[in-house]
Amino acid sequence: MKNSLQFKLGVVTKIVFKKMNAQLVQEGIPVLAEQLPILMVVYFQEHAMTQQEIANLLQKDKAGIQRSVQTLHKDGFLKIESDIEDKRKNLVTLTPSGKFVCERIQAMVIAFDNRVMEHFTDAERKTFIGYLDRVAAVAGE
Repeated sequence: MKNSLQFKLGVVTKIVFKKMNAQLVQEGIPVLAEQLPILMVVYFQEHAMTQQEIANLLQKDKAGIQRSVQTLHKDGFLKIESDIEDKRKNLVTLTPSGKFVCERIQAMVIAFDNRVMEHFTDAERKTFIGYLDRVAAVAGE
């Protein structure tokens, strides 16, 4: 069991999120690592997104996304507006604070990635990323 894919990926994910949350606190960024995917999905889009689009992209349930979006809105990182064409939909965009936080987070992610990957050769990095891509493809079938 300790050598199962699920266990190993779970351990790595837990460590990465714990380190990232500690670094976010240290940097004074009031966001949890678990909320980062929502911010980053909105950041990399060129247009406002609905909460359903965010949920679909992240493969998460809409209710969970709605709760996180509301929290990020309350904290001043996301702006929520009603869709002019369909009042049942909310359009989500970043506020200037949200954009600033995303830019800082990108720098943190790159630095963390570099700290971990410096222990691998270029060939090992490519092989490792290739394995992860293959696992994702096979698991997603």
